[in-house]
Amino acid sequence: MTPKADATGAAKTALQVLAIAAGVLIYSMIIHKGYTDVSALAQKHSGAEFRRALLRYFIGNLAGGGKPAETSSSER
Repeated sequence: MTPKADATGAAKTALQVLAIAAGVLIYSMIIHKGYTDVSALAQKHSGAEFRRALLRYFIGNLAGGGKPAETSSSER
């Protein structure tokens, strides 16, 4: 191989390593965000109430919004 081909191969390998590291960082941030959100819901709601709050949270995020508005039990 020529020195230019070796340099090109090394650059591609370095870029692949950076891409993998960036992917791992992005996935770890998503997992951390999900864990903290679920933990916050678990602290606010207990038992079956937690499952309903978690469902509302996921449905609100699927619709493209942030956290759905919380309703108290007296408003239902």
